[in-house]
Amino acid sequence: MIPSRHLGLLMIISGATFWGLSGPMIQWLFYHTDLSSEDYLVIRLLFAGITILGFLLFSKQNIFEIWKHPKDWIQLCIFAVIGMLAGQYTFIETLDKSNAVTATLFQFLGPIIITIYVATRKKKLPTTMQLLAVVAAVSGTFYLITNGSIENVVLSKRAILYGTLTAVTFAFYTLHPKSLIKRWGTLQIVGWGMLLGGVVLWMVHRQFSFHQVAGTLTIGTFLMLLIILLSGTVSFLLYIGSLKYLSAVETGLLSSIEPLVAAILSIAWLKESFGAYQLLGGAFIVVAVILLTLPERELKQNVARERIL
Repeated sequence: MIPSRHLGLLMIISGATFWGLSGPMIQWLFYHTDLSSEDYLVIRLLFAGITILGFLLFSKQNIFEIWKHPKDWIQLCIFAVIGMLAGQYTFIETLDKSNAVTATLFQFLGPIIITIYVATRKKKLPTTMQLLAVVAAVSGTFYLITNGSIENVVLSKRAILYGTLTAVTFAFYTLHPKSLIKRWGTLQIVGWGMLLGGVVLWMVHRQFSFHQVAGTLTIGTFLMLLIILLSGTVSFLLYIGSLKYLSAVETGLLSSIEPLVAAILSIAWLKESFGAYQLLGGAFIVVAVILLTLPERELKQNVARERIL
């Protein structure tokens, strides 16, 4: 494997770990505050967007140049609303209607959508390693959600709806921003995407008030919110940045460690219980990650071709 590929693997695995940790932390925050999903996301998106763009300005980078190119800023706005905002909103709503692990697992239907899209566009089946990884990831997701029996799935219609939309938006924000990132850089695209997404949600969610939100927080819940904001921002930067070095299919599948991390933290911290088949599902997801990191010749040859997405 070439050095850049090593970097891409490190970025996506680290980003997935941070995101997996954030799910149970968000669930804890909702348990201990009166924050709504919209309240939380307005704060998260605005904080992250302003922080990233502020850093770029401090580094004397021209963050406004993109707005002189209509084709690019139109795509940026699409990414901000459909990718960044919708992706996070549907995930948080799924979490709120079910739990952190379920929300994370719904997100991992996204790689299946990506794989189908790539295969359809290229009119070529995925590589052997990718197919095996898909099978392992899907099997792991099934066992984690059902504990080996479909009858054990107990989700509301809203949870299923938001979960499905989470998968779709996951695929979109994985595939859509690649050309923008290559031209403008990860930090600028993610920063603008978060800031624009936060502004749009703030305009739609007129009930939002910083004063009201502050009144619902204690020192403990404020510190937790701050940790979540920082870890969430870092996870998105690492995830989107990994697209420079890895294919969309690889990035989507490698991030399948997220539900495993979320499950471990939920068991150890939130005291949620998981059955033997769910633990087996976690093992399958780890196998999927291992399959994708093996230096198979077929995989290496296809990485370059898939980067044209």
